[in-house]
Amino acid sequence: MLNKIISVIMSYVMSITGLAYNSFNGMMDSLSELVFGLPYSAQAVKDDFLSSIGSDDVEPIDGETGFVNDKIAVFVNSGASFREKLALFNSCGGRVVGWSTPADLYVIDYPEMTYAAVEAKCKALALNEAVELAIPVTASKLDLDKTPSDDFNYSNVYAQWDELQPEGRNWWLEAIDARQAWDYSEYFSKINIGIIDSGFDTDHPELSGKIRFPDEKSANRNRQDYHGCHVAGIIGAHHNGAGIAGICENSDLICVDWDPEFPQLWIPDLEIYFGFSRVVEAGAKVVNLSLGTSASKFSNSSTVFERLITPAAYSYVMSSLLAKGYDFVVVQSAGNGDINGNPVDAANNGCFTIINEDNVFTGSNNVSPEDIVNRIIVVASVGFRENSRFVQSSYTNVGERVDIAAPGDSVYSLSVDGGYDYLSGTSMAAPIVTAVASLVWSVNPEFTGAQVKEIVCTSTDSVAEINRSTPYIYDVKLMDYPLVNAKLSVEEAVRRANPQVGTVSGKIIGEADEIIYNGVSHTVFSDGTYSFVAPEGSGNATVVDRSGETLGSFVISIVAGETTEAGEYIIETNINTASVDLR
Repeated sequence: MLNKIISVIMSYVMSITGLAYNSFNGMMDSLSELVFGLPYSAQAVKDDFLSSIGSDDVEPIDGETGFVNDKIAVFVNSGASFREKLALFNSCGGRVVGWSTPADLYVIDYPEMTYAAVEAKCKALALNEAVELAIPVTASKLDLDKTPSDDFNYSNVYAQWDELQPEGRNWWLEAIDARQAWDYSEYFSKINIGIIDSGFDTDHPELSGKIRFPDEKSANRNRQDYHGCHVAGIIGAHHNGAGIAGICENSDLICVDWDPEFPQLWIPDLEIYFGFSRVVEAGAKVVNLSLGTSASKFSNSSTVFERLITPAAYSYVMSSLLAKGYDFVVVQSAGNGDINGNPVDAANNGCFTIINEDNVFTGSNNVSPEDIVNRIIVVASVGFRENSRFVQSSYTNVGERVDIAAPGDSVYSLSVDGGYDYLSGTSMAAPIVTAVASLVWSVNPEFTGAQVKEIVCTSTDSVAEINRSTPYIYDVKLMDYPLVNAKLSVEEAVRRANPQVGTVSGKIIGEADEIIYNGVSHTVFSDGTYSFVAPEGSGNATVVDRSGETLGSFVISIVAGETTEAGEYIIETNINTASVDLR
């Protein structure tokens, strides 16, 4: 009946005003908000109230976290009817000022309250059967997980591609075997990637046509910043023969600028709830967050709010989206230590890092704790040392919550106004994993987020060793981590999506750069070794050098589901070619 009432009102307003709307849902929501103060559709987002929350509205609790003194966040049961929600908010004693219906999240505005009053309001709201979770609007001192100090200085170092001895501006691409992953471009489909970061240079030649925003308000809020540009470049910069090459070029970047203008230091967690649900609802499959809270802390511990509220709220946002049919992977940086740069447990970096199977809250949604945890990847940072060793960066947070590591020291990527720069931090490591996960998902869009995480975190062959020279002042769990590998991850995705493929490996004795098999080029490592995945069968493999000159050929036979050792192929006459800078 209520739906019919709204439809009648909608038809009447249209008939007397002649208004045109871009979408039926938008029209319904506008009318519903006008009449009832609530949206009607399941895709409505209203977050303009966020810009009105200032430092004066935040009451500190412990110096590191606080609460907004005039608002409460309410997560409703995804099965609650419009009538039930209307009854709830009509009796709540406040005014609904914002919502993200994909996340089942509503924000109520009240007169200024003490924390005790906020708690009392939350307890009263939680008694309503339509309410899954009613919580204070927590605020923290979120920061971008970057560090100005570089353990490894690669500036002004230029070298040929050499995955076995990564160095130069592209060392981070060499370290993860990116070129070898790109050999499988025929399998890649277009994928949407979410980035919640500081602003983006939409006019940068490396990002031309790649960045879009969930809506007009998000686009208007965007203010270009070097950090957001750097992260976006790592993930998806064009392969245009200049500057850098992003790991997942065949992508659209759905971006949200969450970074407040100075001097606002307190960041409501609502910024991330809304930003995350916006990019997922807009189609993002992998979402990158190079941010956290550990840099504002003086200890190796989470705050009371983080332990009690953060995991419940963030996991319920994920749960609501999953229950509505969205699927995704969240990639967050592990963080760069405490306020003095001393590594802490990565679980204390806030947002999604603190979630584990024991503190997940999914409410009445048919979503398990494993469904949540298996879609979160926490990333530590490494640098390259001599003797082909990858060592954890001196600043990176550690502990059992870290899933994987990636290059984070002196990563060369984009900056503002069309520029380029080096940055270090777990902020740089996270987007590398985000991009690899996106490549994996692009191979088979039918993968689940949990499958994508499992492939990325297990398809590795190098280790990020414990940094024995770092004076860890806190009691933290030290362990080696797998180092992300784009080639192996993509190959495993290809195997799972195409059962009729097999693997071949061997070695070329001579100055070979590529093997072309059945029209597909596969990159040879600097020591002459190679391996690749291809459909079952036999065919000629042509060996070429860096200039494209043919050096010879031999027959390769591939058996589905097996690895064939092709042995050594010796090039009788090596052709000396001029050195070419592939950057």
